[in-house]
Amino acid sequence: MKDDDQHASSMMSSPAVRSERLDLQTMSLDLMEALLAGDRERAQPLAGYPIPGDWPAGLESTLRFRIAIAREQPKALPLLLRAMVLGSDPDVVVGRIGFHGPVDDAGMLEIGYEVFPAFRRQGYAREAVLAMFGWALMDPAVTRFRATVSPGNAPSRRLVAGLGFVEVGSQWDEDDGEETIFERDAGPLRWELTPAQQRQFGTGWRPCR
Repeated sequence: MKDDDQHASSMMSSPAVRSERLDLQTMSLDLMEALLAGDRERAQPLAGYPIPGDWPAGLESTLRFRIAIAREQPKALPLLLRAMVLGSDPDVVVGRIGFHGPVDDAGMLEIGYEVFPAFRRQGYAREAVLAMFGWALMDPAVTRFRATVSPGNAPSRRLVAGLGFVEVGSQWDEDDGEETIFERDAGPLRWELTPAQQRQFGTGWRPCR
């Protein structure tokens, strides 16, 4: 087995991702399929936390996309979709996070996330993204990260700015409309705004959707 394959295999065989306050729990293929079907009775025993009351509303497109990938590439499942569960209270889910798919031929992973309204402005998005990036970097094939953000989503733009992302283009998403594309090289991870970014976004932390 090649060294890169060994590192990737090690990452996938150690799928636990935790941060100071969060346990990012992988959603199984069975769980995602049950949620998409609206079968909460089947879904709940498959989750280690109470399923949010409004799921799968607003999650359908994400579930369809991740399910298709998981069926074709089962080993990619730990990358795809996770619930943000409070480590101090496993009955509380504050959001969701995951990569859009396995690393591509260019070494890219694209992150997506949502923090539920009641739990915003508490730094959960930043904490979860940093945890996922740190875990993903166990695979040396990962050399670059991407995030796409709606132009009007100031909290998300603040998050990616503080993580060192730079704007590289734009695209049109069928569900979310116009999106700005941000990318950064893999490497040391921390969140910090430059003085110019502080003037643009403010110094107070506002986590993002």
